[in-house]
Amino acid sequence: MARFRLRNDAKAWFKQIATFEHFNRDFDQYYCCLMVGFASGRSNEKAPTTEMVDYFVDGYQEASDFLVGLLIIAELKKGAIDLSDRAAVRDMFKRLVNPRSTNQLTDMGMQRMNAYASGGFDYMSESRELKPYSGEAFLQDYAKLIDEAFVASE
Repeated sequence: MARFRLRNDAKAWFKQIATFEHFNRDFDQYYCCLMVGFASGRSNEKAPTTEMVDYFVDGYQEASDFLVGLLIIAELKKGAIDLSDRAAVRDMFKRLVNPRSTNQLTDMGMQRMNAYASGGFDYMSESRELKPYSGEAFLQDYAKLIDEAFVASE
């Protein structure tokens, strides 16, 4: 079964704020990267990563449907698939979603989700001059970064 994977360099990048209450788990860092990847439309399947878990951890289980939905939207946008093309949308859904898996994703779906998390880290680390050293300051910058990434992807 495919697992969530965090970029090796992301762990070092987040190190200074790893004890901040909103970033104290690897999955918190993964989520931050993932959201920037979705907002920017960037993905990267080539960077070295480390396996984490094969399920949405506590605190993220409630958002799993939302995150899977964002993945589908990102992939439909990437593939320039018209939402009125029901067959193409259904095909994309089948390639990405497996409701019987522990994370609701097929292996391809997990691969693509990890690619967006990796691409999000690329975007985030390229957009900031320095690694984050304060959790509070990072959160303020992060909201602005998401907005900028979304606008840039349009």
